[in-house]
Amino acid sequence: MMFLRVLIYTVCFVGAFCLEADVVVLRAVRGRDARLPCGQGKVFLDGLDSYVLWLKNDRDFLYRFPNENSGSRSMNRDHIFGTSCESGTCHDDTSLLLKRVSDQDAGIYRCRVHYQASPSQDYVIDVRLVESPGMPRVYSDSGIPIKQGYYGPLSLGSDLTLICEVDDEQPDTLVYWRRNGVVIERAHEARPGVLRAEVVVRNATRSELDAHYECLAQNADVTEPLTASVVIRMYLPPISVEIRLNHNFNFEAGQPRVVDCVVVGCVPPPSVTWHLGDNLLRPSVHKELHDGNYTVSSLTLAPSLRDNEHKLECRAHNSHLPDELFKDEVTLNVGYRPLCLTSREETVGAIQRQAETLTCVVEASPEPLQFSWTFTDSKILYTSVKKVPGHHHRYSSTLTWLPQDGDFGLLYCRATNSFGEQKKPCTYSITAGGPPQSPDCGIQRSYPHTVRVECQKGWDGGRPQIIHLELFGSDGRLLHNVSNAAGHFHLSDVEEDNNLTAILYSTNIRGRSLSLSMYLQAASTLNASAITEQPSVTLKGQWLQALAGMLIMIVVVGVVALCLRMRSKHQDSESPEVVLRTDGIFHREPDFEREERLLRTTNITVNQLAACQNQYASSPVPCRVVVGCGSRLTQDSCPTSQHSYFV
Repeated sequence: MMFLRVLIYTVCFVGAFCLEADVVVLRAVRGRDARLPCGQGKVFLDGLDSYVLWLKNDRDFLYRFPNENSGSRSMNRDHIFGTSCESGTCHDDTSLLLKRVSDQDAGIYRCRVHYQASPSQDYVIDVRLVESPGMPRVYSDSGIPIKQGYYGPLSLGSDLTLICEVDDEQPDTLVYWRRNGVVIERAHEARPGVLRAEVVVRNATRSELDAHYECLAQNADVTEPLTASVVIRMYLPPISVEIRLNHNFNFEAGQPRVVDCVVVGCVPPPSVTWHLGDNLLRPSVHKELHDGNYTVSSLTLAPSLRDNEHKLECRAHNSHLPDELFKDEVTLNVGYRPLCLTSREETVGAIQRQAETLTCVVEASPEPLQFSWTFTDSKILYTSVKKVPGHHHRYSSTLTWLPQDGDFGLLYCRATNSFGEQKKPCTYSITAGGPPQSPDCGIQRSYPHTVRVECQKGWDGGRPQIIHLELFGSDGRLLHNVSNAAGHFHLSDVEEDNNLTAILYSTNIRGRSLSLSMYLQAASTLNASAITEQPSVTLKGQWLQALAGMLIMIVVVGVVALCLRMRSKHQDSESPEVVLRTDGIFHREPDFEREERLLRTTNITVNQLAACQNQYASSPVPCRVVVGCGSRLTQDSCPTSQHSYFV
């Protein structure tokens, strides 16, 4: 079958030999590969039945396309594109490849194209062999051979000279330079048998970075030229250093934010450092991304208020340009959106058609632009801003309005500044107002003539309240009638042998609370009190309280006497306390030495002039702790300065 196919191809070529075809003479280098083209350019086959045949000397069949190996080639109905690419180089598969050309490969080659809808066409090539030219040699301007494949690094503005020489005495040899694939310089004969081409670049610019220079020596038509390549390296400062914030220089205090610094055109890629004011930042999140001509450094920054108006700098360091500093800087505006001064909900008592005033206080930096008040029915009122005296970042706003039916419920106050609206509003619960609630009071009777009353105020009903105390004797006579906004009372001139009744209540401009009655008996001692809302206390209860007090006193006296007796027996004992020392000898350790060792355990500073509450005095007296002084001191017997003692 194969013999029959070759015979058919041969008959076809012999039959067509009478047709005249132009002969093209092409040179191939001995010992190297050569690729013979079919026609002057790519051949397009016009159908599935069209094909290309190669024959040598019109008798030896060499190659057919398409063939079994090209069966998977993609084709359309009109044309077959016989082009393949290997290692970045594309070839026309209709061409004929001759491996390592020798003298036997010289001769006449015929390419015949059989079209499906057109007459066949022949292309005849006369292949002649030539010797290979010398390998190009590349030198720098100083005459040093460049063998590493690169030259440099160069700096901006420097000069560049590349010299290429080829030893060849053949007249048709071409030597030339290509830059990034474009021919820029051809060689001339420097001396007999030597061709030389020079490339000179003055005042080198950034365009020379990674420029690909090739010196080519070529003396054949169908053989690839011999090539020596040089890549230019450079050290370049950055074109730009930019901190990218999208024109948003506001940083919310304590809130992390990612900041990017983009360095363009720095070769080699720079190291990037961040500085805030005089401080070198060492962030927990810091990454560098190098992508071609770009270097990106990302920083997670959470500044504080003290960093406000400080400069944030991004510095790019090129180790090969140590004397130059490349940086970008921005001035930070650090603040925070408004925060409510109180986190709890405040209850406000309001009465319809009566003016109510509320003050909303927030902390913010910078100053809020406005306050907004939102009622339950979604009605919104806006108020102005006032700075709170004595505070750097505290601001307030006051709302006065006449409550209506839809105003009762929750009322929200929000402030807004350049960092945004307040996230958590100040909350007020608007409820129906009125008189205050009764206070919750405790009463103490101290020896000999003192009565103390401490009250916790109830809800004020929406207006400031005052607590009142009326003290009556056993005969119903009014002994004291006092009032106090805090609810703390101290009465020092109360008769000792008298059963007392205290009436307590609160008032505001809207009315009076229910009264609270409290009774004190004549036999009561410190902290003995009875709180009730009944009109009187029974005689049985009075006797029980007195009996309990006497029993407590008897127990306390007995315990004190027992302690004193045991202490006295311990001091009078003839058996000394013995302690084993480190040397193994027993000896008595005096009590005062043991006390000194214990005293050294804690250092406490005592303020001698701190106020003490004397239960037997009508007012607070100075409290002192003095070394060497007894418990009963005169004003002049002990020092008055502050000391530190070991207690």
